Amino acid sequence: MNATPSRFGVWTDITAASVLAGALLVCGLFVVRRLSDSRSLYVALALAAAPLIVSGGFSIAIRGSREVVVSWLASLPFPIENLNALLAGVSDGIEIIFEPGTDLPSRAVLQPKLEEVSDDLLLVKERPEEQLLEVRLGVIDSKRMPLRTNHQRWKRLLDVVERVLVPLSKTLPIRQVRIA
Repeated sequence: MNATPSRFGVWTDITAASVLAGALLVCGLFVVRRLSDSRSLYVALALAAAPLIVSGGFSIAIRGSREVVVSWLASLPFPIENLNALLAGVSDGIEIIFEPGTDLPSRAVLQPKLEEVSDDLLLVKERPEEQLLEVRLGVIDSKRMPLRTNHQRWKRLLDVVERVLVPLSKTLPIRQVRIA
């Protein structure tokens, strides 16, 4: 989950690095058989190890990204619950829960503000009896590189919270935001 907040998180994917390292090793060993220089084996092994070393290096470099997330959460005027679901890539929606007695913003008011952030954001459901609005972040999962779409979803959440929800909370008090 450290990878999601960082734009370099996709480079920490150990599975992709392992596949690339294996492919480089097979190709390298094929080439080594045809060469008479004994040092070529060491060159092939070093090239095959490079993706794993790069992946490990990026993992070490971004290990402090969770502290950035915690600092951001502490700066908000309302709590965000279940953020780990978004960071792990298993959720793409948010529920905005307003204080009791607050009039919910209408779709005509909120949807244009969401569209200023992205055309893919959608106010899905209004539940006035629960003081709740449900919003989809609109980032479609990538089956090949899920860390990339996890990061895109994280950036979309940041934009929605900072550009829409924080200003909205000044006029309509938000009790909490829940990742659903």
